[in-house]
Amino acid sequence: MWRDPWSFVEAFVIASAILVVGILLHFTLGPIPFHGFAYPLNIIGGVGILLLSLLLAILARRGNRIATFLTGYKMSIAAMAILMGLSIIMGLTRQIELAAPHGANLQEPVHAVGFSYVLSTWYFLMSYLLLLVVLGGTTFTFILRGRRRNMPWSRYIAFLLNHLGLYIALFAGLLGAHDLQRYRMQVDASENRPEWRATKDFSTELYDLPLAIELERFELEEYPPKLMIIDSRSGETLPAGHPWQLSVEKTPIMGTYKAWKIEVLQHLPLSAPVVSRDSMHFVEFGSTGAVHGIEVRATNQETGQVVNGWVTSGSYLIPFRALSLPDSTSIVMPDPEPKQFRSFVSIYSPNDKFVKGKITVNKPIKFDGWDIYQLNYDQEMGRWSTVSVFEIVRDPWLPAVYVGLLLMLLGAISLFVLPRPARIPSPTEKKKL
Repeated sequence: MWRDPWSFVEAFVIASAILVVGILLHFTLGPIPFHGFAYPLNIIGGVGILLLSLLLAILARRGNRIATFLTGYKMSIAAMAILMGLSIIMGLTRQIELAAPHGANLQEPVHAVGFSYVLSTWYFLMSYLLLLVVLGGTTFTFILRGRRRNMPWSRYIAFLLNHLGLYIALFAGLLGAHDLQRYRMQVDASENRPEWRATKDFSTELYDLPLAIELERFELEEYPPKLMIIDSRSGETLPAGHPWQLSVEKTPIMGTYKAWKIEVLQHLPLSAPVVSRDSMHFVEFGSTGAVHGIEVRATNQETGQVVNGWVTSGSYLIPFRALSLPDSTSIVMPDPEPKQFRSFVSIYSPNDKFVKGKITVNKPIKFDGWDIYQLNYDQEMGRWSTVSVFEIVRDPWLPAVYVGLLLMLLGAISLFVLPRPARIPSPTEKKKL
């Protein structure tokens, strides 16, 4: 080892040594705090990475043996292999946020070595930095050397776009990771006022934000209600492992479970129970707290026994109701699953900027550099919720990441669009010709 020319062995030894240094730092200093390298430390570190990459490129341009090796493909492959191995570990283990409650099923040995929060470990950071420095040195060396006479333009442009784009994306992603701001804001429409305060990092401490959100109304769309069969004694769904279901998308509708023929006679999406002296039935009820009321008739096809009744999943106002069958089973309606939910809001800023709009799941509103996402609602109130929970995110480095991805996309396109160089026949082929 360590004799010219250096090979993959030396490359993997260098990459492994960097990994070992990161592991020692992990067990010495613990995990990296989320905002441990926020501004201005990320700018200082970024300048250092740029200068180191540029220094390697200059030395490699002048023929330095070590710099040439560190910016070569063997070192690049070793650095990528180490980082890929850590990424595989991250994909195979449950990742948690350090500020969140860990839960009882967290495996302590896995957590102790950092496999449950790989992105916050020193060894991942060191491996990431190694790849970034090697990639930067390779890219800057290619730029400083310029296009050689025998290099086709198509190959030169594709190499430059792909490497520069990847470097910008990784560089901006590293520097922006600790400048990312993420808050959660709960807004109640019944209070009729804008909310400026939010929490972050799973804490209850409130922070004043440079924007306010006023919730005008909340809307929830639900999938059609379903009927299921449960064991009346244990409450478990039947059959075990493959629960029977009947989706009430229209009425009348019918299904069968063993000897029972189950018919849906009536479905009232907004209803409430009315109790008389000898019976109970559901009627239309358009006010808050209304429930899905389903009239069911169950007929035992072997004995001819008939059971009639109403089933509902209930709400904060109206209790749950099931239909009991003679064989210790019951027909129930689970809570309807949300299909889509949205909030109609007005957003304000201290400089009198104002926007009015709709926030839907996966369709945020952009406001003054912030992305506002629909995160949750009051699930106990369901479709009658007056509360919306928003996630408010600011990532100032995200545009730079998009620039890097765009360059990579252009580099990939150039491989197909730009003309390929003509193939030069070998001496053997020339003799045949």
